[in-house]
Amino acid sequence: MPEREEPKVVLRGPAEGDSIILPMGGQRAHITRKASRTETGGHWAIGEAWQDPGFDNPPHTHDEAEAFYVLEGTYTFYTGTAPAEGVGPGTFVFIPPGAVHGFRTGQEGGRLLCIWPSTVETAFFDGYPRSPADQ
Repeated sequence: MPEREEPKVVLRGPAEGDSIILPMGGQRAHITRKASRTETGGHWAIGEAWQDPGFDNPPHTHDEAEAFYVLEGTYTFYTGTAPAEGVGPGTFVFIPPGAVHGFRTGQEGGRLLCIWPSTVETAFFDGYPRSPADQ
């Protein structure tokens, strides 16, 4: 009978994880993945992202749910109807599959805790080069 692999707890410090820089419209998002979908049994990926002031992630949709928790700064979240402006720290944003969404950072930039669906994780971490610290 084959031995079963023991489940392992993942601990990653503030500067640890896979990192990329996502350029968009002259601004950048610095994204660090803390847990991949393979580490969560294929369910989701989680990470932290810092965006430059005025970073704009235009309205778009996904076939899977996505979520954000605002850690620092202020954001305008596009909601498919009227934008939600002045969204600050402590706010949780859940985006169901197919919902139009996106965001823009305020004058100070911002920092988010991100829960990504597998399609977003694949686009980010299979499609963008790693940051210099990870190369």
